[in-house]
Amino acid sequence: MFSSDEERKEKIEERLKETQKVFGYVFDKFTILNIYKLFTSGTIGKFEFPIASGKESLVFAASKKDKFYAVKIYKTVASTFKNIERYAGQRWGVENTGNKRKFIVQWAHREFRNLNLASDAGVLSPRPIKVVGNILVMQYIGTKRVPAPLMKDCNITKEIVEQTLGEMRTLYIKAGLVHGDLSEYNFLIYRRKPYMIDIAQAIQTDDVMSTVLLQRDIGIMTRFFNKFGYKLDEAKVLKYTTGGSDVFS
Repeated sequence: MFSSDEERKEKIEERLKETQKVFGYVFDKFTILNIYKLFTSGTIGKFEFPIASGKESLVFAASKKDKFYAVKIYKTVASTFKNIERYAGQRWGVENTGNKRKFIVQWAHREFRNLNLASDAGVLSPRPIKVVGNILVMQYIGTKRVPAPLMKDCNITKEIVEQTLGEMRTLYIKAGLVHGDLSEYNFLIYRRKPYMIDIAQAIQTDDVMSTVLLQRDIGIMTRFFNKFGYKLDEAKVLKYTTGGSDVFS
């Protein structure tokens, strides 16, 4: 007869084997163990369906009872994280140790911190729940059947344009951050509101590169919106984002 410790170990091994059957061809043992920690801590109960798949990460919808979460898993194997060295150093608060896994763990924790800053400032963005190694658990945006669509796939109304620029302004003024990689791929539209996502690379507004990156963000978003006939002026949008008057006034 097994002791309680032996029984617990056996159950853990069985659960790990089940998890590996699902994720073993995509993730290494380190990632699978982190997934398992989310189960054993009670953070999530099961995975529901995939949300997004990229070269650097996969995002799944997960649930616990009737509550849904988004689980972003940064790949530690078969990942093509672009220009890893450019993100190392004081600006991004991550160290290039030469160990890709350690870098990615730092990156996941950085996204958790930035999401906290954005959420606390009132920016419409997924609220962070927990970070374990290379896995970030956050608020799920969408219905229980389908995730919210990307902005690129939505009808762009004047209301969405105004709200998006307002979120960029709030991120800059109240959170003290510049996203640095904004595009129509970095917003989800849910209930006619834009939610900013993928915020790991955001930097502080007092960084010497913040103006350059802000201008880049504004240029990309302005050109996207202008495809729908809005005729936004980049200089006016920049002034508005940093505290000026309404760009439509």
